[in-house]
Amino acid sequence: MDKKEEELLSMHYQMEKTDIKQQRLEDRLMSISEDLRKSKNIRNLYFFFIIVLILLIAIGGFYWTQDNGVDQYSDDTKKIEHLQLLNDSLQKEVSKLKSSFLMGKNEMTGVEDSTSLSKDSIAGKLKLDKRYCYIKRAFKSNDVIFVEVDFIEYYYGKRAVKKAKEFGDAEYDLDKNGDTLYFLYKNYYINNQNPSTRILEIDDRAQVRVESINQISKGFPLKAFQKIITNKPVLILETNNGVVYKITQQKLP
Repeated sequence: MDKKEEELLSMHYQMEKTDIKQQRLEDRLMSISEDLRKSKNIRNLYFFFIIVLILLIAIGGFYWTQDNGVDQYSDDTKKIEHLQLLNDSLQKEVSKLKSSFLMGKNEMTGVEDSTSLSKDSIAGKLKLDKRYCYIKRAFKSNDVIFVEVDFIEYYYGKRAVKKAKEFGDAEYDLDKNGDTLYFLYKNYYINNQNPSTRILEIDDRAQVRVESINQISKGFPLKAFQKIITNKPVLILETNNGVVYKITQQKLP
């Protein structure tokens, strides 16, 4: 065999060897690809299994809550509603007893219960005592408004001159005939012979018409009223059984 044939045979052998290596490499790549595909499928299967497991746990927890928590809550709610109904019933019975007691008391005294009166009908339902006064102070105690009152006598015009003359407080002059004429410069007279005070309760529906206050809705304007009485205005109180239902300021001439 000559040299050229040997070289050709050697080249052919190398080519076959290269083809074998390439085939092995391709087989290896195919094997790796198959392993990756299988691994991916297994991973997806695990992922799917985990999701299903989470869903099953969530559904089981929901039904457990319904069976153990909600039912218990429902039972507690029913108990609370029952207690509320029982409490309402007791309150109704107490109200009935109170109303019956007040009706019986009013039948004996001839006075209608003031709590059943509207604000506009107080004067028509209750016999109110109207008196002039100074209010020394106003205060709240146990959510009730009280006033310390100094009752006075207020007169106007001719009656004022007559009363002032009786107590020696009238002004006087002599006319051309020598007769004494009595008069008052202010044309009103206030007599306060008994300066002792009394504590009266303010009804929560009391009407207040004093200076800038024109309060006829529920709720006594305590702070504003305390400021006003420092000027010692002449006030008119309309009361019944020690309770004040209306306060009006007397305008002085």
